Amino acid sequence: MRNILVVGFLIALTIFSSCKDERSDLGDKYFKSGEYDKAVKAYTDYLHLEPTHIKSLYNRGRAYEELGQHDKAIADFNKVIKEDPLNASAYLSLASDFYYRLHDYENTIFYAEKALKYNEDNATAHTIKGKAFQKLGKLEEAMSAYNDAISVDKEFADAYLSRGLLRIHLKQTSRACTDFKLAKSLGSSSADQVVSKYCK
Repeated sequence: MRNILVVGFLIALTIFSSCKDERSDLGDKYFKSGEYDKAVKAYTDYLHLEPTHIKSLYNRGRAYEELGQHDKAIADFNKVIKEDPLNASAYLSLASDFYYRLHDYENTIFYAEKALKYNEDNATAHTIKGKAFQKLGKLEEAMSAYNDAISVDKEFADAYLSRGLLRIHLKQTSRACTDFKLAKSLGSSSADQVVSKYCK
């Protein structure tokens, strides 16, 4: 009798876990298809069962971002950091999608550096850090950050585009155009406009 109860418990536990996983996976499917409201609901349903599930918290934050609900997104990213202080993605989201958007460039740099502390090969973090330095007028630091981004990912189009724009500001048009053309070849949707404007 005891063995039957144990087996029954294990079966029930497996079914329960499977249902939870399905809700999280469903959130991912909705997110990928651009159905962000449905993604938020699926992640929230899952988080009722697993309130500290890092992946679902982070992905719900990203879904809130896409919906323009930035306060809710930031709350989720901060929950991720509370549960996982080494989570580079959450720090990067705070840097690029919150503080940079608010023109708070000091905090953008702070959180980008936090992300880089835990993942030094993150080209996006280097680039957003460079953009913040550039906005603050710290052009040498900006150039160094863009160079760092390219050194860790030679196919990161946004770093070339950003470095090119800085080079235009520094009157280095020829070198800027080289960067713009590289960005264009790597699929940057903004590169055509700057190539047309500066590289005749």
